[in-house]
Amino acid sequence: MLKTIKIINTGRNISWKLFFSCMAIACAQPKSNVTFIVPLDTLPTSNSATASIPPPPPPNRAYYFPSNFIIDSAGQVFFYQEQGKLNDDVQRSWNTPPEFIDLKPKDIVGVPDNNIEEFLKLNVLNIDSSKRYIAIASEKDTASSLGLSKIIAICKDRKNHIRWKFRKITQEEEIVLDYKKRQHNYDPAEINWDSTKIRMPIQTKN
Repeated sequence: MLKTIKIINTGRNISWKLFFSCMAIACAQPKSNVTFIVPLDTLPTSNSATASIPPPPPPNRAYYFPSNFIIDSAGQVFFYQEQGKLNDDVQRSWNTPPEFIDLKPKDIVGVPDNNIEEFLKLNVLNIDSSKRYIAIASEKDTASSLGLSKIIAICKDRKNHIRWKFRKITQEEEIVLDYKKRQHNYDPAEINWDSTKIRMPIQTKN
């Protein structure tokens, strides 16, 4: 329940106190005009390798996590889930493109900026802390979005125990999201997929 604050002081002191209080609150809130640069997803290097000790094998390159956010070119936030996706453990090499996950327009939901915190509480923070994995995909190389600012602020808060990555959107995510926003019938068999950007399942002969 909201409490009413009784103001006793008058004059300039109240104005300054109110000003500094508003400034403190504003500084604590995520900003929509902050520009985020999508980091390059490059192969990690090992500094421990020597001439006599070879470097360890590279880790599997993860694209999709159980919780996935998409930030479109207008800064709008979308979300979908991939059950059991913690890493791409079937990938053969770091440069292998992401696998086809059979994402459909109905799997993707829009998340309004003012619902980001509550949405994360209900869909991420309510699960076991060891399973809180989030992938954030951006259509642009740089993104400015209030929703994205809120997501990153929550991910960076250590008490939330979230493992997360910020990456460029995959071809499948981009195409499926486009079909969803245009409300067109989507059939993956009709898409001219780029084999350098997506790894389609191997067709087996009967």
